[in-house]
Amino acid sequence: MDTTLAKTFLKIVEVGNFRIASEKLNVTQSTVSSRIRTLEDQIGKTLFVRNKSGATLTQAGIYFQEYALSFVQLWERAIKKVSSENIYSEYVSVGARPGLWEPIVMNWLPWAKSRFPNIAYRVEFGIADDLVRKLEDGIIDIAILLSAPSIPGIIVEELYQEKFILVANPDNRPSDIPFNEIFYSNYVEVDWGKEFKENMKHYFPTPTVPQLSVNIGLYGIKYLNAFGGCGYFPRSMISEYLDDGSLIIVQKAPVIKQPAYLAFNKEDNREYVEALLEEFRDIGKRI
Repeated sequence: MDTTLAKTFLKIVEVGNFRIASEKLNVTQSTVSSRIRTLEDQIGKTLFVRNKSGATLTQAGIYFQEYALSFVQLWERAIKKVSSENIYSEYVSVGARPGLWEPIVMNWLPWAKSRFPNIAYRVEFGIADDLVRKLEDGIIDIAILLSAPSIPGIIVEELYQEKFILVANPDNRPSDIPFNEIFYSNYVEVDWGKEFKENMKHYFPTPTVPQLSVNIGLYGIKYLNAFGGCGYFPRSMISEYLDDGSLIIVQKAPVIKQPAYLAFNKEDNREYVEALLEEFRDIGKRI
């Protein structure tokens, strides 16, 4: 399949309209329609239902969307690897949850670049489901996660036990309010994964719907610093904020322990991969 067809399909999904997609792709609307007809002919299924409001995916289109994204990402990775062949002998892609940048990835990258200067590195961040899918599809080689996927062919190891603590902005948090009331009234929720949510239920069994939820911890910290409130964050991620006093630990709040995991393809036998994995393991031991 031509990547142009897949990219056109994904652009229509993104904007929900053939005309707008043609403008974004700088081609005519008839070209977009022709590409989709070609793609549908190859697949043997209708992918879109077109109406006055735009274009919506059929069930076949919904199924195809995930594979189209993986195909484009895998193709782009191949292009990067081949185009860098004259400069670098290999290409390694690592995926991680954003909250694991400081304790793990930031410590690993300088070592990896120094130890294997002939390798080109790519680091991307995302939610667990997306990273697991990319690991399974071969788009990323190594993943650092806060949940343990169960996928044939993927090895998962526990790296270390992260401690999540409830912190708040000292300037915007009334000191005489019990932490549980702050938790329910002015809490910034970060999506730290399924296992973290299960651990939270042990301490906070009553279901709540936070007024503010974010999927990247750094933005949660920025919000707390600017507007107050409280939230659970990895101790390793917020140590500098605690040291300079911009965030404080909410006293008597439970500390929630959450494993961080190293995941990789067991069939990846490239000679340097084991050394890269071992450095991740050593960093985990030092935390």
